[in-house]
Amino acid sequence: MLAACGGDDGSPGNPGEPGGPPADEINALNITIREVVFESGIATVNYRITNETDDPVVGIPSATYLAAQLLPQGFTNAGNASQWQYFTSESCNSSCDGEFIDHKNGQYSYTFSGAFNGMNNIAFMPGATQRIVIKVGGDNLPDGTDLPITNQHYDWQDQGSEPAYTRNLIDMSTCNTCHNDLSFHGSKYNEVETCVTCHNVDKVSNPGNVFAPMVHNKHLTGFPVPLTDCQTCHVADETLTENMNWARVPTMEACGSCHTNIDFPSGQGHPAQVDNSNCVACHNSDWTMSAHSQANTDAVLGQFNAEIVSAELDGDSVNFSVRLSNPATNEVYADSADKLTFINDLRVYANFGISVDYTTRSAKSIKLQDTTPISGSNGVYHYQISGLTLSADPVNDKGALALQGKLCSDQTMLANCADSDSTTTLKSSHQYFSATALTDQGRRVVVTNETCGSCHGDQQLNYHGTRNDLEGQCQLCHNPNMQADASAANPAASTADYKHLAHTLHAGSRESYPDINYPGNIGNCAQCHTTNDSGVLTAALPLNNAVQPLAFNDGTFTSATSAICSACHLNDSAMAHMTQQGGVFKGTEADATAGTESCHTCHGQDAAVDVLKVHPIQ
Repeated sequence: MLAACGGDDGSPGNPGEPGGPPADEINALNITIREVVFESGIATVNYRITNETDDPVVGIPSATYLAAQLLPQGFTNAGNASQWQYFTSESCNSSCDGEFIDHKNGQYSYTFSGAFNGMNNIAFMPGATQRIVIKVGGDNLPDGTDLPITNQHYDWQDQGSEPAYTRNLIDMSTCNTCHNDLSFHGSKYNEVETCVTCHNVDKVSNPGNVFAPMVHNKHLTGFPVPLTDCQTCHVADETLTENMNWARVPTMEACGSCHTNIDFPSGQGHPAQVDNSNCVACHNSDWTMSAHSQANTDAVLGQFNAEIVSAELDGDSVNFSVRLSNPATNEVYADSADKLTFINDLRVYANFGISVDYTTRSAKSIKLQDTTPISGSNGVYHYQISGLTLSADPVNDKGALALQGKLCSDQTMLANCADSDSTTTLKSSHQYFSATALTDQGRRVVVTNETCGSCHGDQQLNYHGTRNDLEGQCQLCHNPNMQADASAANPAASTADYKHLAHTLHAGSRESYPDINYPGNIGNCAQCHTTNDSGVLTAALPLNNAVQPLAFNDGTFTSATSAICSACHLNDSAMAHMTQQGGVFKGTEADATAGTESCHTCHGQDAAVDVLKVHPIQ
């Protein structure tokens, strides 16, 4: 029954069904479930499998079939969320639980081993939404063609009609903004719709493994944005059948999995609740959204903008001007920062020497709220930061200025700091300057706030209190002037140089950050790196000429490419290979900058082992 067809005749299928020659190349599988029919209460699912170009795939050797039904919201008790009930999981490989037919034209059928009614002690409910999930792949066709793992669900109601409702709260693409190709149980299951079919109270013995509390609990530690931001995962999406369910249907099970200090039945941390029937009386959707919203923060930030409008070198100083305005009213603040009572903290940092990734390890700074401007009026005020270390050719080099700060607020409005204990962190920003003027061209852009924000939120990850411009601000201090510990087993994990800091933080190899568990594939450089003006990912070799060697606290250096690659590829054989190709480990600065590395010959763009091809980049 399961013998595969070699694809030699391409004969047409049943009347009205597509035939044609079978696929000879498979990079993706598409499963189209056409119908579910019942005979004597036993379901048969008819479906078609094709490749990425819609050619039929013949000879699928194995499959798994899951079945469940959905109890509507409030069905089990007032206030309860809708919930899936698990019927069964049946498989086909060398043998089948039910009956499997390969029609030899890309069409397949599977008849379950028995009626759903009574399976897993669940009564089949006519009129309820039913779900079937088909999983195929992870093996290969008889000719050796690999089959990618694919899950597909199909919801129906009343013998195959379109369901009046279903429970889809999250799109898998949202999960994969951080997790890449998220999959479980030996990578067999990679869709949220599959997970919830089994992770419900009728399948799992541990209540903590019911999908919603399980997922919430797993994100309590190491979540890269504030836990209050529910819409990081529950992104508003009108295509989801239960869009905004997280706000509309509050339950003890869902809310308590994040608010772990509350015991609802006993009344600990919250008035006692025996069930979910009264939750929405207080926690209606507007209240819930407001409590988990950034609306107040956005409103406060919308009333203040600080921007650098001019800058130039004056010896070893940079003279610059700042404009403060209210975007909400399109008005410029007439007073300087030291006279605006709602400014809690407003600082400008400066460093120079973009050609060498900055000249000093500590950027110079001033606090505008504590500084009387040199001159200015009507919202534009002039300042100076002195004592910069200039590079060898300052006329043709550039520097950077970075803004950061906090505002005092009262809910949605700016407030006098003397009267308010609440502060809102500004979105930090940076501005490049040449010897004579501001410039848009500055340090190479390797990551952006948007790429970092795919996990961390747009400039929501604050370091040192108010620094959140990950694209351009951090490097003013976290630069190659930082030194690694010469005795460290992984030197890259001991320096605060930005590139090594970021790589080792995400790899979980920094001893001082034991709780970081990167959710994606660490080899997927495109998760954080952006593309350059030519559309090439910035993780490509050769490295930009401005990238400096890794400096050690004993005065030695490791050449730039070897330092980057060895942050992950730290074993002896990898380091020996780098040395053979001209890499320098803990040598003199002259040797480490002599340009002897030939890594890009093999690992450069379009070379035999291009780093962009050998890493699992998506």
